[in-house]
Amino acid sequence: MLNWILAILNFNAIKLYLFTIIQRQFPDKSKCRPIKYIQSEVKYIIMASPIEVILVPALMMLLGFFLKRINFLKGSDRDLLSDIVLYIALPAMIFINLKKASISSDMLFLPVLGIATSILLLVPAYIYCKVKDHDEKTTWTILIASSIMNTGFIGFPVCLGVFGEAGFLNAVFFDLSTSAMVVSYGIILAKKFGGDTREAVKSIVTFMPLWAVIFGLAFNLFGIDSLGYVLDNILNYLANATIPLIMLALGLSLDFGNVGDNLSDSIVVAIIKLIMAPLIIFGLLVLLNIRGLVFDVAILEAGMSTAGNALVLAIAYDLDKDLMGSIIFTNVVLSVATLTVIISLLTGAV
Repeated sequence: MLNWILAILNFNAIKLYLFTIIQRQFPDKSKCRPIKYIQSEVKYIIMASPIEVILVPALMMLLGFFLKRINFLKGSDRDLLSDIVLYIALPAMIFINLKKASISSDMLFLPVLGIATSILLLVPAYIYCKVKDHDEKTTWTILIASSIMNTGFIGFPVCLGVFGEAGFLNAVFFDLSTSAMVVSYGIILAKKFGGDTREAVKSIVTFMPLWAVIFGLAFNLFGIDSLGYVLDNILNYLANATIPLIMLALGLSLDFGNVGDNLSDSIVVAIIKLIMAPLIIFGLLVLLNIRGLVFDVAILEAGMSTAGNALVLAIAYDLDKDLMGSIIFTNVVLSVATLTVIISLLTGAV
């Protein structure tokens, strides 16, 4: 037992020594290249490989799928887990990071870039639907699937794993574009296929992550860094539950059903979403001369698979639910490979 205690003390001493050296070498951490982050005190000089970064969320998703297969959890449990994430854990994570963050002007471009990319993605998706002569509801299903990115449930964990807390903060700003697209589609589809437009507006008003952004920015602006020992620790504990719950919920959502019947459409959307989207936003970033972490996060977030909210819209407005489920599943599976390539290129690992 004594040997174990001494080993732990020595290990912590080494970490403290390394961290002290790093602080002396890089007194302003904001200038360190955040790609070097991992979750430890020496995150500025050590980096996991791209495949390791992707394997962490991928294996956690597979755990959720496995727990569903052995009936330890039910597919319907994903709704409960998602609600805990959206209304409790994720807002806590966003708030505690935003209130103490250093916010740059370039970060404010992220939601605009996200919306612009989503709109441009509609062009190839619409052309494909016209060529295939799809009916109206199938066309809307493909348009939505091609333009709504999973910048939150998958984007947050991946950006956090690759770029650390600084990357997560940038991802929060980028994710505002997804929220805007979901609300816009809700209003458009309600008018086109029938429904209450007030529900679409209500969904954004009651979207807790958005309020976490608002309050986080307000606390940041007024320099309120702490809420006291009790509240700070409660928020930290809740925030720490975010990523595991997200991955388990996504794992419970995985479904192989109907994938074969809709494979061609799913593959085309995957090409638009996973390959064309990062290339489009790359062009926008170069055109606007945006560099640094904002550049990296924007490209990585643009390469995310189709968001789960797309399926919610398909169900709510009676679009092609089977096709949407197939698209989301195919996107998630193929994104393991495409995101690994993107991360490798961004981090210079190739």
